[in-house]
Amino acid sequence: MTTIRPSPNCATTAVAVLITWLMSQPSSVQACTAIGVTKGASASDSTFVAHTDDAGLGASDLRLVRVPAKDHEKGSQRAVYNIQSGYPRLVAPDRGLQYEPKFDMERNSTQVYSPPMGFIPQVEHTFAYFDQDYGMMNEVQLSVSESTCGAKTAGWPLDVPGGKNLFGIAELSKLALERCATARCAINTMGQAAETYGFYSEDSGVMTAPDYGDSAEALIIGDQLGEVWVFHVLTGKDHTGAVWAAQRVQDGHVTVLANGFTIREMDLSQPDWFMASTNVLSFAEEMNWFDPKGDKPFDFTASYGFADKDAIGPLYTGRRVWRVFDVLAPSLQLDARLGSFSQYATYPFSVKPDRVVELEQVMDLLRDYYEGTRYDMTKGLSAGPFGAPVRWSGSPVGVIGGWERSISMSRTLFSFVLQIRSQVGVHAVDGVVWYAHDAPHGSVFVPFSCAQDAIPESYLVGRQSKFNPQSAWWAFNFVNNWSLLRFDAMNIEIRDKITALQNAAFAMRSQMEKKVHEKRSSASFTEAEIVTHLQNQSNEFANQVVAQWWELAWTLVGKYSGGYVTTGEAPEQQSSIGYPAWWLQASEFATWPGDTFKPQLSMNKQLSHVDSEAAQGFVRQTVEASTIEMKGRDYNGSAVIPIVYMFVGIVLGAAMFAFVKKESRRVGYTPCD
Repeated sequence: MTTIRPSPNCATTAVAVLITWLMSQPSSVQACTAIGVTKGASASDSTFVAHTDDAGLGASDLRLVRVPAKDHEKGSQRAVYNIQSGYPRLVAPDRGLQYEPKFDMERNSTQVYSPPMGFIPQVEHTFAYFDQDYGMMNEVQLSVSESTCGAKTAGWPLDVPGGKNLFGIAELSKLALERCATARCAINTMGQAAETYGFYSEDSGVMTAPDYGDSAEALIIGDQLGEVWVFHVLTGKDHTGAVWAAQRVQDGHVTVLANGFTIREMDLSQPDWFMASTNVLSFAEEMNWFDPKGDKPFDFTASYGFADKDAIGPLYTGRRVWRVFDVLAPSLQLDARLGSFSQYATYPFSVKPDRVVELEQVMDLLRDYYEGTRYDMTKGLSAGPFGAPVRWSGSPVGVIGGWERSISMSRTLFSFVLQIRSQVGVHAVDGVVWYAHDAPHGSVFVPFSCAQDAIPESYLVGRQSKFNPQSAWWAFNFVNNWSLLRFDAMNIEIRDKITALQNAAFAMRSQMEKKVHEKRSSASFTEAEIVTHLQNQSNEFANQVVAQWWELAWTLVGKYSGGYVTTGEAPEQQSSIGYPAWWLQASEFATWPGDTFKPQLSMNKQLSHVDSEAAQGFVRQTVEASTIEMKGRDYNGSAVIPIVYMFVGIVLGAAMFAFVKKESRRVGYTPCD
């Protein structure tokens, strides 16, 4: 095994880092969903790699960062960091301007460099790439999406006492994007680094009580050749090293990861379809997780996957797998109730969609919360009176049960669809990062060129602990939160705005690409000019989207406030739309006042008598008044009788109206004045 050269200050800060690291760990899964669509399965001959980042169980760094390409001196070393989940995720001298130390005005100090855990040999040139929690897409279109999984092993990083491993999935994904143009290169690079230097999951919990449910990782990797691969990695023997496997997705198919391994039987004699670590079989045999003399073939997930023992994990994973496959291949009629188990397969590794998949369909899958199914998150008592699909995280305080887990959720920090194409040959044009802030059901996917160098300022500012109207993330997060006041009404307007801006994004990108192709064919655009043009147009559009989203935010604040809907300044332009009847019936409203109103019996009779006497007296006075003969007047008796009846009718009607009004206040729903 290659010796790791640790950072000089690694050991001296280990205890402090351990305390910080343990306190920063989330209390449950930082679960993400990943989708891969092969070139042959897409409508545009594109490969799609998609991801929702659902790490909202702790404060996160909101910045979308562009790490630049760089040349390195021969023999130089690459620092490896324990990427933090909070802000800043990294402060380093070798990852570009955005990761340089910033002056913190609130703390009146300059950020200090993150201590490297160790170093590995550097290559002479590294590609530029988009970065956030994990690496996303590099300048030659290599693309990665992630999903945390469970396994039978766990490992911890070198910078905590007892930790033995150098690489987490964050640094592995960045390493692959720095060094590779193809998925196969990425798999070999990450696999060898994990085996050589050790792998740990950022969500493995503490050594005294390992969290095996989140101790491994899975990636979907796509490239310009049209290949899509699934990669699994976990810690090896004695909490160090690594075991990994990879399987290629058949062209014309789609695949999905939802916090569970999916690779099963492997034919390692076919390297075009399967790759694995050297110990993939031997370690399973040693641990008695696989019997080579048995009657069953080697199954990676059955051997290494976390074994669920109740409904929570299987449905948490399986329902999302079912949803993606059922939307794209409904003819398969997959059963949503099966769940996903490591012990045996319930859903296929990949499926062929019934129809070719559009880019917009992938975005809609990321926005999904089971609408139109029996699991629809906008239905039922848990959705509240206004049909909100949000279910907050937190302790169930001893109550046994669970919520459905949809693809889009309240703690989604960001999401993306990475579009990869190879027919033109200009990476700046072919590779597109379609990026959305916050929960995707209330967000717009904005296109950025994979080769652009600069990111809009609004995508680089903002922290979760302080509201910031200059931040793109805060624009979308604010609207998503405000919509919960009256989701059923506001969501209609939000979706209309999403549709308008998303269509504008598609049109803008199409026009940009058409112009670039025309200029390129006439040799009037250099590749550098192409990048600059795409960058300027993309960033300008992104800024417009953010500005329009803030306009939408303030429109919704004014229109939906205090339980009213206000559309103008005239009295009739404000109304209260109240609650739906089904919810009123299900709530205590329908049984109010119940036993909280008990007037004395004598008072009850008096009230009834007063009501009766008032009505009768009013009728009697009216009839008497109508028969008075006024001096100087001569009334025809036949005319008086209809008049008397008319007055009697009016009085009886008034009495009945008063009675109905009284009853309506008792059992009906009447807004207070």
